[in-house]
Amino acid sequence: MERIVQSVEISTIIHATEDPEKVQAALDTVFPPTLRKLFTRRYLEGHHGNPIITINAKLSKAADIKQFTQHFLPKLSRDERLKILRDLILLTDAEGNLFIRVDKQSAFQGLMQLTEHDPIRVKIKFSRLSGKTEVLVKKFLEPEDSD
Repeated sequence: MERIVQSVEISTIIHATEDPEKVQAALDTVFPPTLRKLFTRRYLEGHHGNPIITINAKLSKAADIKQFTQHFLPKLSRDERLKILRDLILLTDAEGNLFIRVDKQSAFQGLMQLTEHDPIRVKIKFSRLSGKTEVLVKKFLEPEDSD
């Protein structure tokens, strides 16, 4: 696949009521564990004094993006891919970004389901020089064996 993805950002929040190890296991479903070293953690305090941890990573190297893609896409079911395509106008912006929100609970169980509530956020920035975002997203989501 030509380099149509310019960068990938992933982020989530660990609330005081969540087990950090379980959230890490959920992240490993979405993000290759071999790239775990790229995560940064920030320890914050919530409105009521409760501890909050934010986890973020940004990939911009071609090899890292390829590794992410090879890990992420096979776990995204056909139904979830179709949901992304159906809701493309809501999940993309004018800057060539695709925003996917994966359910933490499902990811902990090894599944990837889209959600709006307390997600693992994945932001995929497409190279606008490679074409229109809609076309690039469709190409990105195609199974590799469809060639």
